[in-house]
Amino acid sequence: MRPRLALLLTGGVIVLAACSPTKAAQPTPVAESSSATSTSIPSSSSEAPSSSSAAPSSTTTKSATNGPVKPPANSPAPAGSPGWKLTQANTGLAAHGLNCDSLPLYTGPGAPAAGTVISGKRVEQALTLFAGNITIEKSCIRPKNLGETAPLITTNGPCGSNSCQVTGAPVTIRDSNIDGSALSAKTIAGSCAFLGVGTLQRNYISGMGSGICFYNTGSSLSGLAEGNYVRGLRSDGESHNDGATVRDFPLDKNAGRTLTFRNNRIDCSTGNDTGALFIQTYGGDIDNVTVEGNLLEGGGYQLGLESGFDNLYGRNMKSINNRFSGTGWGAAYVSQKGASYKWAVWQDNYLHDANAPDAKGKPAGTP
Repeated sequence: MRPRLALLLTGGVIVLAACSPTKAAQPTPVAESSSATSTSIPSSSSEAPSSSSAAPSSTTTKSATNGPVKPPANSPAPAGSPGWKLTQANTGLAAHGLNCDSLPLYTGPGAPAAGTVISGKRVEQALTLFAGNITIEKSCIRPKNLGETAPLITTNGPCGSNSCQVTGAPVTIRDSNIDGSALSAKTIAGSCAFLGVGTLQRNYISGMGSGICFYNTGSSLSGLAEGNYVRGLRSDGESHNDGATVRDFPLDKNAGRTLTFRNNRIDCSTGNDTGALFIQTYGGDIDNVTVEGNLLEGGGYQLGLESGFDNLYGRNMKSINNRFSGTGWGAAYVSQKGASYKWAVWQDNYLHDANAPDAKGKPAGTP
């Protein structure tokens, strides 16, 4: 069995390394002098829409000044759509008739201040969102320069010899593209699109080594990945790639915090694949994680759950109504390593069959 991925801190920088299992309130835009809000696409006036938010109407509307306005050819996936109904056309910028090259350049700082809203911008630098209380929407994050193994977006703060500071306030990234295509495979193979803790909704994520990495999540904030499409990841040399991963999510200081992967499509098909969603207690204990309504595709195992490194996953881990490609090593596995229990809930999980009702192929057996 191939070694699996671990995230390490080397000289204050997150890097990727191998490990072997035994088995397989709304932010307020800052003043004009430092605001990142685009004048062409106004920032949202309310909190991030939940999965129950109404989808935009597909009918032709009328402008108050110019008569009928035809809606864009693409439109967002209806609210609550499961991962197997997501495409490149109905997630991220494309769902709103936008693309990276059409957006004005962001000229603000790489570490924006608390309260910043970046809306409708093309961002050509990596972003550090440690200040928290930051929203990015309808934007393209496509850095042209990046340190090798560095994330494109992180909520981590200054790092010491073996740890980084954790943001103390929420970060939201929605309806955007996170794109590593302007960087070489060697630079990007060990990089995450997002690293830290936050809310990611309806984004199109492609072109880097790994996608959504919930690591160094702290002890207070909840996390959410909802309606994102992760694909087109790249490998180089001995890289180990994840579509998404969780490496710590302890409950010792806030038993009510939750981490949710809902209605995402995550494809990890690089040839050096750990898997679509890899949950491993490398950085600390992990609990209160719900994986629901996702399509998980690619190589490795599509869903892994591991205790180890003197840490344990908890008793409230749930996998509900997911679809798996069944490729690579298969749908799912559990490595208990000291735990006497597995998934608290394993329910309505199936291999993906696009021709079957609700894409339900054969049941995915309980790992």
